[in-house]
Amino acid sequence: MQGSDTDALRAPVTVSYARALVRAFGKTRGERDELLKGTGIQLEALDQPGAHMPVAALVVLAANITRRHGELWPLSAASVWSTSLQGALDVATRTAPTIQDALSTGARFGSTRAPFIRNRLRRTARSIQIEISPAVAMDDALWHAVALAVSLNVHAVYTQLLEDAIGQATLQFPWAPPAGAERLVPHYSCAVKFNAAAFLFDVPKELCARPSPFADPELHAKAIEALEAIEKPRSDSEALTRIVENLIASRLPQRLGEEEAARLVGTSRRTLVRRLAEGGGAFRPLLDGVLRERARVMLAAGTQSRDEMAAALGYTDATSFSRACRRWFGERGVRG
Repeated sequence: MQGSDTDALRAPVTVSYARALVRAFGKTRGERDELLKGTGIQLEALDQPGAHMPVAALVVLAANITRRHGELWPLSAASVWSTSLQGALDVATRTAPTIQDALSTGARFGSTRAPFIRNRLRRTARSIQIEISPAVAMDDALWHAVALAVSLNVHAVYTQLLEDAIGQATLQFPWAPPAGAERLVPHYSCAVKFNAAAFLFDVPKELCARPSPFADPELHAKAIEALEAIEKPRSDSEALTRIVENLIASRLPQRLGEEEAARLVGTSRRTLVRRLAEGGGAFRPLLDGVLRERARVMLAAGTQSRDEMAAALGYTDATSFSRACRRWFGERGVRG
């Protein structure tokens, strides 16, 4: 695998996508656990506000859904592609001065919110296009499903921006129409073309000069600033630290080890140790920090016995848990 693919697989992505997908396709606890098989993420981790997961885990989840439901599964999960899940990217795109500026914003920052894809702005004699390609290796069925999901989100955004002119835009897919392609019709107001040269969204130039109906210079600038801030940690160890912490927390009460953590983020144990050290960290202190924070929350809540708290954090007995609390919090941590 190329280095760029490896970097993309390690990149953090919000768990909000995974939460929405698991809820859409897993109606029972057993079904949800099955969907998460191989991701390294436990169901409880999806309910942690602000949590992130590696792109690799999200790709495995999407592959599991594709095997169970076929490549048209995004049509059954409309809420996942709502613009509200795009956060600052949605705000920055909609509040851009013109449609052309919106396209440029989407091309520049699309992979900030969805690091499993790459975007490129293209200009032709008659149109401006966003060309979209996979940032990580995917088989054809999985990529077709992911591309369909991305296209639904693009359509949701530009239906609002182009309003009654959306029919002049075109979504193009570089493969033959899938079985059941007639199911796509109710989901798109723009033209849809298969067997194209690339996966792209094409907007005629005369529409690109239109002002956005939601243009707001101040809000747009703030959203761009937020997206630029999201980009920065990706180049340093801060993003990796967040991912490892989330993986540790998601595995409890099982204890995640260095070797398994390295596998889940798509690298070797040696490289993981080195990259954490570059940021002044190490795996054991990260593990200890996650356990300490969980213990602090449980002690403050006061709803569990010491044996229950010990079991929830993977300790063999309450005595071991009490020793850890004494180390973290002093004598106050072992009372009760």
